[in-house]
Amino acid sequence: MSAQVGAERNRAGCAGWDGSGSSRRRWPGGDGRAFFPLSVLPFVFLLCVALIDCGGTTTSTGPPEPQPPTEPPVRPVPCNLAGDICEERVVIGSGVHLRVFSTHALTVGDPAIERGMIVVHGNNRDPDNYFVSGITAATNGGASGTTAVVAPYFQTVDDGPASDEAYWSSPGWKRGNLSRPEGPSPRVSSYAALDSIVNLFLNVARFPALREIVVTGHSAGGQVLHRYAATGRAEESAREGVAFRYVAANPSTWLYLGPERENASGDFTVPGGVGCDDYNEWHYGLDDRNSYANALEADTIGALLTRRDVRILIGDADTLSASLDVSCGANLQGANRFLRGRTLVRYMDALHSGHRHVEMIVPGVGHSNRSMWTSPVGLRSLFGS
Repeated sequence: MSAQVGAERNRAGCAGWDGSGSSRRRWPGGDGRAFFPLSVLPFVFLLCVALIDCGGTTTSTGPPEPQPPTEPPVRPVPCNLAGDICEERVVIGSGVHLRVFSTHALTVGDPAIERGMIVVHGNNRDPDNYFVSGITAATNGGASGTTAVVAPYFQTVDDGPASDEAYWSSPGWKRGNLSRPEGPSPRVSSYAALDSIVNLFLNVARFPALREIVVTGHSAGGQVLHRYAATGRAEESAREGVAFRYVAANPSTWLYLGPERENASGDFTVPGGVGCDDYNEWHYGLDDRNSYANALEADTIGALLTRRDVRILIGDADTLSASLDVSCGANLQGANRFLRGRTLVRYMDALHSGHRHVEMIVPGVGHSNRSMWTSPVGLRSLFGS
């Protein structure tokens, strides 16, 4: 049989004829129309299915089969994965939300958690990266089983916040300023947002075993931490038996409680003729404070920062100028991040006796949040005594 004839007969099986009419059977007495006997139809059907070249091509004309709905991924407990699966939103004002990454859902709680650790991101606003750094530190410190890690996301307009999510100006979130007026109302201080997270940890129905809250940040997050240690409200209303610790790592600048700065002789005096009259304004000092800080008297801020447990975590290799604040007010604090941290501790020693700032130097580490927190000194600052 030739290939052409074979192909024609294949088509005949589907179309009901072979091109010449010779293979059709006619019912006797019929009107000349051709039909297949019913007994043959099943075989013809199977033949059509089996033959690849049946009619040249086959085309499905029916609608596609509906696919079953995709189930949302199940959030593991603890949620220690990078990505949106560990993200939740917390309420920080009436109808206003803040995105966070969390190992244990703050809106649910966990009876096994003994420590809440809040990790504040740097200038790049990459909370997912800082979230992983916090998890790594807790794991390396042998504390992962009892520690809930939370990394808040302080968005700016460039981050595409949802209509009910607060966002700040680029410098504003670091300083505790109110969220932008173009965003949802009411406007919320970024430090008040931290208070909201702390208060969720303090909810005894959700975290009944909680005994410690550690708030830490690196670089711009370290700037947040030192100012929040001086002005944060949540610690004052914490339930009995919960200790607080603030770990500020490698910030560009620190908060000074008075107008004195270190002079060339190593003494702390009020600088004159430096050409920057605003050197002691918030957030370098206590003048011209924003609304969150101004709700407290300057003496109250000094008392809070003096008596709170504050760890000054600085890498001795963090001496470069990348992303360093080099304004006049910042330069009065020292030449680089490492020296500025050491100078701040000397300032507290000289003028604020009884303070609880602890200088903790990480040898050989520069401006790296994960290297700082996972170093032996860093782990001690977060989880040690």
